[in-house]
Amino acid sequence: MKFDKSKLDALAKLPDEELWMQIKMIAERHGLKLPDKTPDKNELAKIRAALSCGDKLNLADAMRIVNKYKRGGS
Repeated sequence: MKFDKSKLDALAKLPDEELWMQIKMIAERHGLKLPDKTPDKNELAKIRAALSCGDKLNLADAMRIVNKYKRGGS
């Protein structure tokens, strides 16, 4: 799977609330419902790190984060 690095970089630079809103919108397009509450700064840092990997995006890490919030974790 190929990712657009410029789009990933743009997402990573968004403010916390905007980043989470974009992630929720993407998830909902794929049938996943995530909570409205924005994750804490440490979790968002993990998300930003995953986005910043560009071509080496670690989908397993990304899915772990999404699944945690899908189950209502924080």
